[in-house]
Amino acid sequence: MKRKCMSLLLAFALAGSELFSEVYLNDNYNVVCSASSYQISENGLALIKSFEGFSQYAQWDYHQWSIGYGTGVGKDDYPDGITEAEADRLLREVVVVYEKFVKNFLDKYGLSVTQNQYDALVSFTYNMGNVWNNTSEVTIRTYLINGIENYTPEQITDAFKLWCKAGGEVLPGLVRRREEEAALFLSGVDYSVNETGEKWRVTSSTGIRLRKDSDTESEIINVIPYNQTITVDEKKEIGGFLWGKTEYGGMSGWCVLDYAEHIRGEVETVTVPDEEKFDQYSITSTTGVRLRYNHGTNFDVLDVVPYEAVITVYETFKDDEYTWGRTEYNGKPGWCVLNYAKKVGADEPPVDIILRAMPQKTEYLAGEIFENAGMVIVAQFDDGHEEIVEDYGCEGNTMVPGESIITVTYKGLSCGLIVKVNARPGDINRNGAIDPEDNYYVKQHILGTAENNVSDSGDINADGVIDVFDSIHMKQDMLAVQENNDQIYDLFAE
Repeated sequence: MKRKCMSLLLAFALAGSELFSEVYLNDNYNVVCSASSYQISENGLALIKSFEGFSQYAQWDYHQWSIGYGTGVGKDDYPDGITEAEADRLLREVVVVYEKFVKNFLDKYGLSVTQNQYDALVSFTYNMGNVWNNTSEVTIRTYLINGIENYTPEQITDAFKLWCKAGGEVLPGLVRRREEEAALFLSGVDYSVNETGEKWRVTSSTGIRLRKDSDTESEIINVIPYNQTITVDEKKEIGGFLWGKTEYGGMSGWCVLDYAEHIRGEVETVTVPDEEKFDQYSITSTTGVRLRYNHGTNFDVLDVVPYEAVITVYETFKDDEYTWGRTEYNGKPGWCVLNYAKKVGADEPPVDIILRAMPQKTEYLAGEIFENAGMVIVAQFDDGHEEIVEDYGCEGNTMVPGESIITVTYKGLSCGLIVKVNARPGDINRNGAIDPEDNYYVKQHILGTAENNVSDSGDINADGVIDVFDSIHMKQDMLAVQENNDQIYDLFAE
């Protein structure tokens, strides 16, 4: 079988020059080409054919109509079908499109692969489509970017086999195809990995700083860019960060590995305790607090630290609105607002209390007892943190109609809220009680000589009219006689 790369290699050997620089030999004496010179081999085409199978007529293939060796067509493009020779021609014409997807990816990242690797990637792409723009789901893509030499044959095979579903189900045929593509990809190359050191890849889009020492105040000697693979020879946990000793650009130093992902290899992690004493805080917000990349509400949220979780705060920062604490949660370093946390073991008194949420009930009938359900009172402390308190006291008068001030007290501090108190039926003079003056107004209304309007509160029995029965009700209330309406009606019937 002819292979373009092999032909170029032969030409290079005969010419004895560097005229064919797009071809070179790797350490394992395998042909490696630049992306622009890649072309699928007959072996690669045969692999595609073996799994696609020949179909004389167009058939529905999960997401498209296809004919021949899996070539996408319109449903009615070939009503009389095609021959195997025509199918071969169609495959060769359309596979160029899928080769371009692979070449563009390799060119973008400056990657070189062997002919077998290229054939396997084209076969994979012909079956799966252009997956090379997906930055999060295609593991083999990530492996190629990181350096395929950093992964074992088992990891590479598993990366291919992640794509074995069609119509939401794992298909045995696709499992076999991925295994053969992986086997072709791995053939002829020694994938033994140098176990010295630990491999990491930078995941921060802005890169990570290489410092002279494992300290955020240490001199910055370089910046390791996004997607760069580094070798870590030693690790330390200091100040809530995981530090790695590495080398980049000819400079040796330390960088924070919290903004990188582990690829391969294991080295011993040495935990170095901080000499300084740091504070611990317990989260007091029932909804938790957000852990952010940096101190500021405009930074990305990394996680949520839940209610009552205890965190270690290594550093604080105050802005115009909040007090922030640098901490770590779920292995993620970041910053969170301390206004909704309390210092563990702190016994300092609060400097103020604030009504954070109004109670559910804010309107009463005169004489009803104030209800604090739903009300949230927060104590503020001198260091900026806040704590929700429950053992507060409430004082206020809900006996007299109108707007009433409820005063909340806690450890010598106070804050207030206003509730609305409505007059009870019969309390015409709105003094909080039914008295002879109210009864007088009702009688005047019945006689037609009333000077005051009692239409809003004179209808005590709610029968739609203000009459003698309302006057009787008022007398009963004043005398505190507990009789129901039926008894009152019987009395008048006699």
